[in-house]
Amino acid sequence: MIRARALFVGRCFLMVMAALACSKSAALADACSSGTFDGTFELIQKAIFENHGCTNEVCHGAAKSGGLDLRAAAAYDSLIDVDATTVAGFRRVIPGDKDDSLLFINLAAKADPERWTAPLRAMPLDPLPGLSHDELEAIRLWIEKGAPSSGVVDGTATLLNACLPPPEPITIKPLPPPAPGTGVQLKMPPWTLGAHSEREVCFASYYDVTDQVPDHLRRADGTFRYKLHETRQDPLSHHMVPILYKGTATIGSASWGEWTCHGGAQAGQACDPLDTSSCSPDGICASAIGNSVGCLGYGPGDGGIGFDSAGISITQQTAEEFPFAPGVYDSLPMKGLILWSSHAFNLTGEPGTLHAWLNFDFSEPQEQKAPSVQVFDASAVFKTSAPAFTTDEPCQISVFPPRAHLFELSSHTHKRGKRWRTFRGAFRCSGGPKVGQPCDPFGYDFVSPDVCEASACTSTKRLKVGDCDLSGDVTVDELVTGVAIALGSLDIDACQEVDGNEDASVSVDELITSVNAALGGVPAPVARDPAASLMYVNLVYNDPVVLRLNPAIALPGDGSSNDDRSLTFCSLYDNGYTNPSEVKTRSGSPPPPISFPGIGGPCGKPTNCTKGKVGAVCTGGNDTKRNASCDTSVGAGDGLCDACPLKGGVTTEDEMFILLGRYYIIP
Repeated sequence: MIRARALFVGRCFLMVMAALACSKSAALADACSSGTFDGTFELIQKAIFENHGCTNEVCHGAAKSGGLDLRAAAAYDSLIDVDATTVAGFRRVIPGDKDDSLLFINLAAKADPERWTAPLRAMPLDPLPGLSHDELEAIRLWIEKGAPSSGVVDGTATLLNACLPPPEPITIKPLPPPAPGTGVQLKMPPWTLGAHSEREVCFASYYDVTDQVPDHLRRADGTFRYKLHETRQDPLSHHMVPILYKGTATIGSASWGEWTCHGGAQAGQACDPLDTSSCSPDGICASAIGNSVGCLGYGPGDGGIGFDSAGISITQQTAEEFPFAPGVYDSLPMKGLILWSSHAFNLTGEPGTLHAWLNFDFSEPQEQKAPSVQVFDASAVFKTSAPAFTTDEPCQISVFPPRAHLFELSSHTHKRGKRWRTFRGAFRCSGGPKVGQPCDPFGYDFVSPDVCEASACTSTKRLKVGDCDLSGDVTVDELVTGVAIALGSLDIDACQEVDGNEDASVSVDELITSVNAALGGVPAPVARDPAASLMYVNLVYNDPVVLRLNPAIALPGDGSSNDDRSLTFCSLYDNGYTNPSEVKTRSGSPPPPISFPGIGGPCGKPTNCTKGKVGAVCTGGNDTKRNASCDTSVGAGDGLCDACPLKGGVTTEDEMFILLGRYYIIP
């Protein structure tokens, strides 16, 4: 099932975020008014399920409406990974995935009907009121952090005016494997992250699922094909990328380091990586853990992420599902070596162990029409440049191959990435010193530099009028093709150029447009409307929208220009402009896990004050003088020069700028 995440556009959202942050102080006055609880789910049970009448006798109490029992003794087991009985294809709560959890969708549809629509009915039922913004946010956080039965999800106590113990690392419920014969599951070897730390690592493990792949799905090249990929991981993760190793080193190469059991009773003991049972029943044999970004330079050094390709997938959340468009598939060897690129941070005071599970659902031969191609455009990954207490909005253009059908879009930034927008077309400065540079067609707000320096940011759009071969003329044969598509005797892919409104069908109006073009000529390109060209918006860096496009957007075929097959993507970065406490600092920036000259980490020389005269430019030839220049008065000793420019880098204190997605090409 393909569903699009809720998506909205807010030009002034940063202002709203700042206002919400200011309101938190008022909420502190009501701390513990809802009571004291041992964990977040116990709090949700009382403050939401019970206080909103969900557990009364005629709803989800004794009556178990829809088969759901929300009374305290049964609620958790009735919700987690349980198929909904009222709406086919949904589970009530999927740990880590609010967007496909029917509980959240139903509650959000009542609390925020402009953004959410329930597939059957919003909850609670009228005349009961919907959840408040804070209550819905508490449910969201609980689900996104793994929907734990016990433990504390940071932030939920404040939202629900209750007292909870300090947060500790949360362990998610393992992802159930596919039923035998329908798919396979791979597991990332667990690794431990220290308290109050951030680390990006790489290590390898061997897998062999040959015996789990039915004979008719085993391909001669040693692979199987799948149509859906699902991941789940503990919520310590910032992102996880499994990379199929395609290098030249053998598994016995010394470059992998020592192979030991990760997890289980034999943890730390030497193991045979080719014997997948050598650490059984609970451990996994893996190579030595090393600090790395995208596995670059790890082990043999020939298996990391490139600037135009990632791994099997990139999971930026606790859980993610990657359903392919109908007829689309991807392939995986039945046995091989996986490099695990795992980036995590632990904000709690206790060490935490990170686990991950990957499911692959088989694609039957009759379903296999076109391979999936991953979008991973990191060509401008470190383009961000925002001085302290300012903003910056870089843009980049990504060109797709002819006949690409785009069916998924997403994005990747770090914590100061506040707004991502992707537009159809190639938007460039039309004049001035930066003519031809990628730009934001909506213009620049806050204090982001105007890339075009007052020149217009424009793009043109070629009208689809039935010119199937893009020859510049519409012929009789092409008119006949358009009619055949309209009548259903040909598929829309026989001539995407007749589908003017891109709804995967051909109307009478579109046929008339084709006839007019045949008689009067193909019209010249027209200027793109920025609002109509906007395809994708994301406002939360660690919960990025994954937009499923159904039907897929078909880009032009052979003979089309690069601009006709382009997307422009832009991201706004806020380095303490809206909230000065969020400025990047030298003291708060960890060094990168591996050295990239000039990329990320603590700045060598802070530029602005973070205490005393906050925001002022520091002056002086050494740190002592520069700190003194920040004092509110001469000799006050209350100043600190610590603010840094925000540039590209690999830790969450630095920034990235990567377009993600998937497409396929009709053979």
